[in-house]
Amino acid sequence: MSHVNILIKVLNTEQSKQVVTSAGVNHEILELEVGDKSGSIKLVLWDEKIILDLKRGDMVMIENGFVTSFKGIWRINVGRYGTITKV
Repeated sequence: MSHVNILIKVLNTEQSKQVVTSAGVNHEILELEVGDKSGSIKLVLWDEKIILDLKRGDMVMIENGFVTSFKGIWRINVGRYGTITKV
């Protein structure tokens, strides 16, 4: 699913981590659990999209995100053309 626009609450946070893609490129990645009254989902932020000061209870607006499945887990990604804003 693409072109996802949603206002969601941060439910749980983790520390960002460094990953190396199969192409050998280094990236910083941050995974959060976010949700609203309909349920919860992982939010994945990469490199310059990471907002380090997010904490439980913060609200974020995602515009032009997309949903994917990785290892059987559904995730919202902000991606190159999306934006994330702390509200």
